[in-house]
Amino acid sequence: MARTSKAVNIWREMKPPALRRLALAVFFVFGTLGPLLILMQSELKLLSWSFVIIETVATGGMASSIILFARKRWWITILIVAFWTGIMLLNSGGASFQFDDDAGFRVRLQGPQSVQPLKTITQPLTLSPQALDALYTQRGAIGVMAIALLALGYATFIQVIRKEVQQRARLETEVKIARDIQQSLIPCTTFENSWCKVAGMMSSATEVGGDYFDIIPLSDHQLVVAIADVAGHGVGSGILSAMTKSAFRSQLMHETSPAKVLENLNQTIYQVSERHMFVTFAYLLLDERTHTAAYATAGHPPLVFRSNAEQRYLRLRTSNPALGLQQTSQFMEAGVSVSSGDSFLLYTDGIIEAVNTKGEEFGIDRLQDQIAQQQNCTGSDLCSRIVDSVRHYTGSDALKDDVTVVCVKL
Repeated sequence: MARTSKAVNIWREMKPPALRRLALAVFFVFGTLGPLLILMQSELKLLSWSFVIIETVATGGMASSIILFARKRWWITILIVAFWTGIMLLNSGGASFQFDDDAGFRVRLQGPQSVQPLKTITQPLTLSPQALDALYTQRGAIGVMAIALLALGYATFIQVIRKEVQQRARLETEVKIARDIQQSLIPCTTFENSWCKVAGMMSSATEVGGDYFDIIPLSDHQLVVAIADVAGHGVGSGILSAMTKSAFRSQLMHETSPAKVLENLNQTIYQVSERHMFVTFAYLLLDERTHTAAYATAGHPPLVFRSNAEQRYLRLRTSNPALGLQQTSQFMEAGVSVSSGDSFLLYTDGIIEAVNTKGEEFGIDRLQDQIAQQQNCTGSDLCSRIVDSVRHYTGSDALKDDVTVVCVKL
């Protein structure tokens, strides 16, 4: 079953030129059924070549039409089969078109037109040498026609498969390179200093994801944690994700204010990305000396902050647009006091927007419950258990969207 599904997927994903070549190959291969069916008939008679050609075109045309037009709708397949079956039945029965003053226009069905009808094999055959030679000549020609069609179909099919395999191998190589580049951009999944521990985890829905997170120590007393989600997923999103990280790190060399960094980053992404692309972003700046955390979000889900002293949870978010939507936007930042034992959770919408079989989203409340239940475990374990909970909730190991989660413990 897996092989069949994969073959159907390849057929559905073929580009029009490759699909037309495949349809031609199928036409040749299945076109051999016309001559073969004729040779298998019990009647021995000379047939008109128009009858042979129509039967050949009908059998090949039915198969190639299915390849060309039946990828999207099952009812198209039924129409195609009905159309070509009607052609073959009409051709087998023959048709004559007549018009006269009394009866008007009419179509009369008749048996297959033959050049020289002969007796069937159930009766004694009395054939002249000329008739026997003509019969053998035609049947031999029909056999050669079938062999030629089969050879053409095989050669065309091999050419289609070779080009498709080469193209897919090239694409797989390019995707692998893009995936390797993206993985190299992801920081070490854990970071620890004397006052802070950070752990992160990212799982992509496809070979190349659009999520990314970063952990950047600015000094012994300052630490930046960021998370981003590029619209969509795949190679294009992965490339924009890499560009976002590069631009973000470049901005931090000149400015650390969350609002200012996002403002400059927004202009950069707007200039280098397509108009339908955008990036949601969350920026957290921790300062151990001032015991504060400055933050700014741009179209991103709220950060979950757990205050250890007050034993309560806050959802931190600023009303800024996603990056890349507008060339000039004003960005705001906010701050919160922190102390030892506090924690932050940053995540992408692949976590809270994951749906179960009933269409219900995982939601931020379930995410917050997970944090409460696992508050005594390490950051790495918390991230892993959250992702496992999302998979269990959806009932599938395959993710429909990239998911990324980062845990910060003070």
